[in-house]
Amino acid sequence: MSHPVAPRLVPKLEADDPDYASKPSIKWNFTKFLIDRKGNVVERFEPTADMFVVEDKIKELL
Repeated sequence: MSHPVAPRLVPKLEADDPDYASKPSIKWNFTKFLIDRKGNVVERFEPTADMFVVEDKIKELL
């Protein structure tokens, strides 16, 4: 069973990189993507990203 967000996120990832699924660079349970209201990926955060930085980026986008 796929995640409920997968139908929206997978096409965007495939458009950006058709081979994304075969690459180990995305840690599905830990990599975070900041997406704007139009569905564009604004920024990607690795598992080591400081959550205060992520929060600040979200506030900037709002």
